[in-house]
Amino acid sequence: MAMLPNLKELAPSQLSTLVREVKEWCACNGLLLKVRDKDSLYHHLPITMLPTAIPKSIIDQAMQLQLDFNQLFEIIVRDPAFLFQNLTSVLQEDEFSTRLINIYKQVLDEGIAQPINFMLTRSDYMIQANQDDDKTQLCLKQVEFNTISIGCAGVASIIPSLHRYVLRELEMANECQSDKMKDNNVIEAYAEGIRTAWKMYGNDKAIILIVLIFNEKYVCDQRYLEEAIKKKEPSIKIIKCTLADIADNCVLGEDKTLYYMNKEVALTYYRTGYVPASYPTEKQWDARLIVERSRCIKCPNIACHIAGVKKVQEVIARAGVLESLMSDKKAIERIRSTFVRFYSLQGEIGQDSVAMAIKNPEKFVLKPPLEGGQNNFFGEEIRTFFNSAAYSDQYSSYVLMDRIYPCISTNCIIKPNCSEVVIEDIVNELGIFGIYISSGTNQIVKNYVGGYLLKAKNVNENEGRISGGTGGLDSVYLV
Repeated sequence: MAMLPNLKELAPSQLSTLVREVKEWCACNGLLLKVRDKDSLYHHLPITMLPTAIPKSIIDQAMQLQLDFNQLFEIIVRDPAFLFQNLTSVLQEDEFSTRLINIYKQVLDEGIAQPINFMLTRSDYMIQANQDDDKTQLCLKQVEFNTISIGCAGVASIIPSLHRYVLRELEMANECQSDKMKDNNVIEAYAEGIRTAWKMYGNDKAIILIVLIFNEKYVCDQRYLEEAIKKKEPSIKIIKCTLADIADNCVLGEDKTLYYMNKEVALTYYRTGYVPASYPTEKQWDARLIVERSRCIKCPNIACHIAGVKKVQEVIARAGVLESLMSDKKAIERIRSTFVRFYSLQGEIGQDSVAMAIKNPEKFVLKPPLEGGQNNFFGEEIRTFFNSAAYSDQYSSYVLMDRIYPCISTNCIIKPNCSEVVIEDIVNELGIFGIYISSGTNQIVKNYVGGYLLKAKNVNENEGRISGGTGGLDSVYLV
């Protein structure tokens, strides 16, 4: 079987040359991150030197799961009773989540103006090795399901080409069978989803709003998506704006048509809005509300945003919940196979869970309701959190789950502003992009897989942040 090169067998001079060439390749192909507060300064994204070998059976399983999870979350999004029953009380101490739920309540009270549900999603997993009768069994364990501001679709599409280039430079393209590099056409799939949703609105003069943060770092990633949309439909007018811009420039017509600077809005696509920092003033909340009240298509709508909070992951893992939502027994079995164990933090059972986590904090991960990574607690951080009385009234909104121990491999993460070559043990997180569009309950228009995002981090890192430099972008080599 073809194998990837062993980096430890390469000469230091060969590695240094390769690092330089990879950085140049990144610059030529837009694998770049804007330096915040520096308008014309970019550096390359952190990238692994080689792809990571993953069994084709695991990738195929993950692709099927994305269709299952898309269908599950469509059902949840269209079930207000489920969301209110399972989230209102446990999230009442979390001000940010409460604000989102209040917007949802107002929209429901007024009547939902736009029945189309358009979701761009990504389900993230780690590949864990379990021992079963003296055999090692690889299995997918879900980290989280993302429903808002799904990043890296553009740059993830390019990484396989980078790694094919590396194998050619090492003169190992034939030996490694570079056709085993998993193609990754995420950007085309996402652009097609956006184009389809825009067409469903029914006005070819209406615009698309892409909502960003001020001083965005992922300019290149977002530009790839914008250009892919225009390539598919040159007549589409796309305007990039902030939530504050929406508050200043949007008005709602009597029929709930949304206008931005007198232009009718067909679709609002959020690349921000998932953390409290996105709403520094009431102006940003006003913007979110006016969009949600309107009949433009939202990606995501407020129900879909709420469905993506961490607490839903715990709820659907409870016995009988999947069966109450879905009738497809095989899909239920596939989804349940990805769950780790969750522990309630409510009532007397919650007290037992807290004591257990304090005793052995290294076995668990504690997640707040916030999205966006870098907010989770690990190891001693969990013990410190639970020993602090200041947070006791917030326990119910947090999620305590078993820690996943993924497979380890060897690679080199090439980081910006660093010429040192460090060959290290890494672990990966595999994300599968999904696209789902429905025009009403049980009215599926599209449900398909877009591609994948593979991230790598040092085995000792708790969080693998691409923009923070603790993780890197990777690609799949099928075995």
